[in-house]
Amino acid sequence: MSFGKMAICLSAVCALSLPGVAASQTTDLSPILLIESGPSDNPDYRRMVFVKYLSSDGVTVAYKAYNRSEFIQIEDATPASLVAACLNGRAATLDDITAFHRAESGARAEDSAPAIAHFCIKGVTNWEGGNRAAYLDPIFDGMPHAAALNN
Repeated sequence: MSFGKMAICLSAVCALSLPGVAASQTTDLSPILLIESGPSDNPDYRRMVFVKYLSSDGVTVAYKAYNRSEFIQIEDATPASLVAACLNGRAATLDDITAFHRAESGARAEDSAPAIAHFCIKGVTNWEGGNRAAYLDPIFDGMPHAAALNN
């Protein structure tokens, strides 16, 4: 199966199996996502990203990614305090994410280690209509699009 087909299948499975995702799509609101970016645990990659889908019960499903197209489902080990802070605290703004993007771009250009950053994305309107890319692309920028394109 090609990476494109795998990504489409993964998207379809996630949309059907995650509580709240179908409702989010009908009103075009983002799901509640806790995204963590930091140094990679794989020496072939500089940085990795964890994406965690949240519900009122905590983490519904968690993934880690070394690139933009392959998300590996993982057993979640997120501290309860971090999940609670996302569920009950403020959402990351596009300005927060843009500031991270600038800092990460600078660190990458200087060949510095990536900083650990957390983003709570929730209640973003026009999610499928354009804000998904506006919020997520800056976080994933600088990561290869696929394993074969590792940088």
